[in-house]
Amino acid sequence: MDGAVWKSTRNSAIKVLERKETYLRERDCYRRLLEDEVTTLAGFVVPYLIDYDNILQVVEMSIVAPPCVLDFGKAYLDDPPDFSEETLATLWAERAAAYEPHQWPLVRKVLAALRGHGIHYFDPQPGNIRFPPEKGP
Repeated sequence: MDGAVWKSTRNSAIKVLERKETYLRERDCYRRLLEDEVTTLAGFVVPYLIDYDNILQVVEMSIVAPPCVLDFGKAYLDDPPDFSEETLATLWAERAAAYEPHQWPLVRKVLAALRGHGIHYFDPQPGNIRFPPEKGP
C-alpha cells in the first residue's frame, strides 16, 4: 500500500501518500479531472478534489459510492510509460481476471475515458474501479 485513507469530520476522504512520486501522480490526476470539470467517466463517479498539501503529501477528496473510480497513484499524465506489448498484454490479462467477465468491457470504457483527459491508468482493479454490489435473485 502506498498510503492511508481516513474519513474526515468534514465528510471527506483524506489520503496520505508515502512516496512523493505517487503523491504527485494522484494530485495531478485529480487536478486534471477538476480542471476538466469531470464528475463521471463512462458512468463511474470520480471524487472531487477538495484540497491538497504538497509538504504533507495529502490529498483531500469527496467521498463517493460505487460505481466509482479511485486511486490515481499509478496513473500517468499525458505520456504513458514505455511498456512492451508483452508486458501490457500480461498486465491487462491479470487486471481483467480480477473482474467478472461482464464488468471488464465497462472498465475498458473508463480507461478510454481517462485517456481522453490525458490520464493513462494502469491499476484497474476492483478496489480502484468499483462496481455497486450485485443484487441477488
